[in-house]
Amino acid sequence: MASVTEAILARVAAALINASSAGPRVYRHRLDAFESSELPALNVIRREDGLDPLGSNVERVLVNFEIECLAIGANWETVVDALHTQAHAALLADAPLSLLGRGLRYLGSVTEGAAIDQVVGKLTARYQMQVVVRPGDITQAIS
Repeated sequence: MASVTEAILARVAAALINASSAGPRVYRHRLDAFESSELPALNVIRREDGLDPLGSNVERVLVNFEIECLAIGANWETVVDALHTQAHAALLADAPLSLLGRGLRYLGSVTEGAAIDQVVGKLTARYQMQVVVRPGDITQAIS
C-alpha cells in the first residue's frame, strides 16, 4: 500500500498530463537530462515531508513537492512561466487531488537557465499539501 505522499504525487502527475503546453511530457523525479525534442516538459519531484502531532489521536503530514517546468529557446523564461501558470491552474481545478489532502499551497519558485548548444531554462515551483493521519499509519488519510 502506498503512502499518502505517494498518492498525492501520483495524482499531481496525472492531473498535469495534457493540462499544459508540455502535453503528455510529465515525469516523476526524472534525473536524466532532457533532449531538446522532449521540451517543454514538467517533472514532479518529491521533497522532504514533515510530520506534526495534532493530539494523541491524529498527526498531520506535510507533503512537500516541486514541479520543474522546463523549456528551450531564447524566450524560455516566458515559456516556463506559462507552463507553471497552466500547471498551477490544473492542480487547483483537480477534484481528485483535493480529496487526497487539504490546503494546497504554492510556496514560491526559482528560475535558472544555461546555454550550452541551446538555451535551456527551468522554473522550479514549490508546493505543499496537508494530510491528517492516525499515528503510525501514513497510508490512509482521515477526515
